[in-house]
This record gives sequence, C-alpha cells and structure tokens, in this order.
Amino acid sequence: QTPKAPFSYKVEEVTFMNAKDNISLAGTLTYPNTTGKFPVVILITGSGAQDRNEEIFAHKPFAVIADDLTKKGIAVLRYDDRGVGKSTGNFSNSSTEDFANDVRSAIEYLKTRPEINTKEIGLIGHSEGGMIAPMVAADNKDVKFIVLIAGPGTPIDELLVEQSTRYSELQGINKETISVNTKIQKDTYAFIKSYNAND
Repeated sequence: QTPKAPFSYKVEEVTFMNAKDNISLAGTLTYPNTTGKFPVVILITGSGAQDRNEEIFAHKPFAVIADDLTKKGIAVLRYDDRGVGKSTGNFSNSSTEDFANDVRSAIEYLKTRPEINTKEIGLIGHSEGGMIAPMVAADNKDVKFIVLIAGPGTPIDELLVEQSTRYSELQGINKETISVNTKIQKDTYAFIKSYNAND
C-alpha cells in the first residue's frame, strides 16, 4: 500500500514552529501539481510517539491517506510528533493539550502558504488525534471540518481502565490482581479529576 515515487503531485519537506513551546515540528506537505489554492487537511496521530506516517509494522497509514487525498485535489500536512523523527521537543513530558498546541501551530503555518485555501482547513484525527481534533476545532474559527478515525467515544478515564483490563486479561493475569489494579486506576483517575491545586 505504501505510495512510492514518482508522485503525481508535489511533495515538500517542511518545518514549522510551535512558538509557545519553542519547538520545531518537521513534516511533509503534499499538494496537487497544478496552480491554485487548495483545501487542506492536517493529519493528527494517535497515542504514543508517532512519526509523520504513523508507521507501525512497516505499514504507513498516514502516507496512504495523504496520497489518496492529494490525488483528489486536497493538500495534506502530516508531521512527526514532538521529539520524534526530525521534530524537536520532549514527547514523554507532553500532554494532550501540548499536542493540540502543535496542531494549532500547524494551522498558523498553513495560513502562510500561498497554495492553501485558508477558508478550507480541516483536521483528521486518529485515536488520541480524535480527541485533539475537536479540542482544536472548538476554539479555532479557521477549522472548517473535522474527521475522527477511531476517536474515543467514552470518557478517557473509563477508556484507559477498560483498555488496561482487557490487556491484562489477554496476558493471562488472574482476576483478583486485575480487580485490585482496576480499583487503583479508578481511584487514581477520580483523584486527578477532583484535584484542585488551590486546596
């Protein structure tokens, strides 16, 4: 499935700054090989440190998506997560809100590009990216649409507990241990949600 050169569209290696965190994000911008201003989407990776192609087991789903959309006349920006590939910054010390700020920086960068129709900027988020896309769209009038791929449909604390429980079951961990771990996780998330630094 991985698209291979030569491509029927323009492929440009780009970098842009997240000025708030003083980091540089490196990625690939693809756009049609014609003149004009094109609608654009930003691809937002899922949880874990991901490169611009969201590569896993030699599969590059974001490269496949970018190739298909660009052939259909839509520009695509995909970039390495902070601290991954050619992007600077520290992934392990970053939050979902930090990653949302990276997306906001990508939007500001695209607004400087002459090839981009700034009235048609969209976000495509996968997994955790499916949480980030609505976060950014909610406070950014430049975002005209979002597409969510396997985004969470339940509160994230409940989802994390469920994932941990199912993973433990697959590992063959006994039910008593799983039950204890589940209670610890639920109590921890409840504390985090109720924590007030001013108390």
